[in-house]
Amino acid sequence: MLELHRGCRRQAAADFPGWAMALVRKAIPNSAWFWGSGCEIDGEIIVHAFMFDNVPLESMQVWEQHKHLDIFAARFMAQRNVVHNVTHEMLKATEIYRLLHHKAGVEQLLGTYTYKPSCGLYDAISLYRSDPATPFSEEERLAMQCLVPHLIETRHINYLEHLCAGAQRATQQQSLAAADGKGVIHVAGDDFAGLMQSEWPQWRGPRLPEPLVNGLGNAAQRYVGRTIAVSFVPVFDMLLLKARPRSAVDGLSRRELEIAHHFAGGLTNKEIAREVDLSPATVRNHLSSIYLKLGIDNKAELATLLSAWAAD
Repeated sequence: MLELHRGCRRQAAADFPGWAMALVRKAIPNSAWFWGSGCEIDGEIIVHAFMFDNVPLESMQVWEQHKHLDIFAARFMAQRNVVHNVTHEMLKATEIYRLLHHKAGVEQLLGTYTYKPSCGLYDAISLYRSDPATPFSEEERLAMQCLVPHLIETRHINYLEHLCAGAQRATQQQSLAAADGKGVIHVAGDDFAGLMQSEWPQWRGPRLPEPLVNGLGNAAQRYVGRTIAVSFVPVFDMLLLKARPRSAVDGLSRRELEIAHHFAGGLTNKEIAREVDLSPATVRNHLSSIYLKLGIDNKAELATLLSAWAAD
C-alpha cells in the first residue's frame, strides 16, 4: 500500500493500472486481471474506461452479449464494496462459465464492485487464475479487500495529477474533480462531494449540479455560489474542476476587484481613476465598499487577501 501511494503520482495515467496491478500480483498471485470504471445514472451503468491484462479482447464482447447470465456480476453489484471469492466449482456450475470463463482461461475469480454513492462512481476489479486446482484463499480475499480502496484512491490521485500537469496546480484548499463536456464526473477527490453538498445538500453525482453544468461554457470559467467557488479548466478532452470554500473576495464585483488589485499594487486614487476611467471620488467610494465587504482596514490586509484568492 505504501508503494502504491508513494509511486502513484510518478506514473503516466495510461500506465497506472498496469503498474498498480503488478504490485497487486506480487501480493496476490494471479494469471490475469480486469479493472473497469464508470458511473451509474438513473440505474444505468455507464462505462468510462476498462483495462485488463491477459484477458482476450473478444471476451469483453462475449460478456456484453451474455451478461444477463452472469450471476456473479449480479452478486457483486448486490453486495457492493465486498470482495467475493468465486471458486472453480462455483464457476463451472453456471452457463456463463461455458460461454465465457472457460474459454478465457478463468477458473478462479476474486472480484468486487465498489460504489461511491456521493459521486455515483463505480470500479469493478477482478483477479483471475487459470488453474482449477489453485483457488484464492480467504487470506488473499481479505488482502484484496484491504487493497481495493487504495487502488481506487491512488488511481484518482494519478488521474487528477495528470490533468493538473496540463493546468495550474491546485492549492491545498481546492478539491479536484474531472468531468466530461456533458457535466458527468469521471474522477473526484475525496472531499469534492462534501463541498458540492455544502452548496446543494441534496446533490448526488455523477452529474454535476445544474448551475455548474450551465456555467461550464461561460467566459469566466468560474462559478461562485453561496458557500463555494468552482473554476473550470479545459485539459485535453476533459474539464478539471477546482472547488474550494467561498472567500470574501469572491463577493466583490468585477469593478471592485479591478480597483482592489490596482490599489493593492500601489496606485493612488487618482492613478486608479485614470486607469478605470472614473472620478477619484468614485474610486474612494469603491474602496470603502471593498474594505467593508472584506472586513479589513488597511492596504496590507487587502494585498494578503488578494494574493491568497489569486492562488486559489
